[in-house]
Amino acid sequence: MMINRIKLSTVTTYKFGGYCENFIELNSKEDLNHLKNLNNFNKIFILGKGSNVAFSDKGYEGTVVRSNLNDINYNSEKGEIKVEAGYYLPDLARFYKKHDLENAEFLIGIPGSVGGAVKMNAGAYENEFGDIVKDVQTYNLESRKFEIFSSEEMEFSYRKSKDLKNRIVISVNLKALPGNPNKINKKLKSYIRYRKRTQPAGIYNAGSVFKNGDDYSAGELIDKAGLKGYSVDGVRVSEKHANFFIAPKGSKATSLYNLVNYVKEKVETQQGVSLEKEILFIGDFE
Repeated sequence: MMINRIKLSTVTTYKFGGYCENFIELNSKEDLNHLKNLNNFNKIFILGKGSNVAFSDKGYEGTVVRSNLNDINYNSEKGEIKVEAGYYLPDLARFYKKHDLENAEFLIGIPGSVGGAVKMNAGAYENEFGDIVKDVQTYNLESRKFEIFSSEEMEFSYRKSKDLKNRIVISVNLKALPGNPNKINKKLKSYIRYRKRTQPAGIYNAGSVFKNGDDYSAGELIDKAGLKGYSVDGVRVSEKHANFFIAPKGSKATSLYNLVNYVKEKVETQQGVSLEKEILFIGDFE
């Protein structure tokens, strides 16, 4: 299905961003046929749930492709789950729980998709998506062929994986390890409680703005720099968690962009640490 024009603020958690003239939604593998005429691969952005993305107020001149592929299947004999790229991560955690399977509890509070989790190697509580991946099926936009990458070939590391240039994640095979139902349920509840206690809820944001380092927490560095509550045109550093930047309704992406750069500069000046952005800024911000 192709939508000729869409306001990008409607497809991201921050709720800002201008228009895109070519927005393609994949509701089935047959919809990949809509992509056969695409050739400017540098201008194609693959979107998941939009939970770590900020589109420019000027919009996006290229093509945005979003996968709504949402099937899931558990094969107990193989000990694996096959899940498509558009599946919602908290729902995946619940699917694991339903079948008394462990090691996916950490996904309960990550508001992204399976495809996005592959790209960013989504993680929480010292767990990462790559830990449970067996292999990834992709569609190559140039060759128009399906390809499979093993977990090793995906080169998972902290908040990143192999550059799947000109490829779209179609589905993922995940490890499905039976666990203790009581322990699984206890973990899920503790993660939900922790998230509610430490992170702002019900406010437009995109989760962690900066990546943590091996020996530092980005939120702690921002807090030490005295930047909790600091704002640019209404977009501000959360008082509850300094690595979350929150935006009231009607905010501009440019304000977030300027705030992120200001915080990055201040932390580097005061504490000598160059924070790396986790959020993606897409489009023209100059």
